[in-house]
Amino acid sequence: MPSAVRITYDPEGDILFITFGTPTPSTGYQVAEHLVLRVHPDSRQATSLTILNYSAHARSRSPIPLTGLEQGQKTADLFAVLTSAPVNRFLRITEDAIGLQAFLLQPALDEAVAA
Repeated sequence: MPSAVRITYDPEGDILFITFGTPTPSTGYQVAEHLVLRVHPDSRQATSLTILNYSAHARSRSPIPLTGLEQGQKTADLFAVLTSAPVNRFLRITEDAIGLQAFLLQPALDEAVAA
């Protein structure tokens, strides 16, 4: 499991980048309109999480629908990554009648952006 977490924020683009461990070649999956998860193709460990329109999501605290997850094994694999460390330190995934949704965990991300 990656040891270091690096969080950077681009205020001009309103994009939060969370990198887990040393940057490494990975496969990106757009799991929601504003969430991109990057996963190492061999270890299937999360290498980064990108949150677009970060400040709007942080202010509203509304769920982000996980519209990018399809049925099948890939969905099960991505769901496992999204609900495991280190991603689960920053997102909480729920499922209800609407479907799968992600919630940003506060205050961890707010403090990181303010730093």
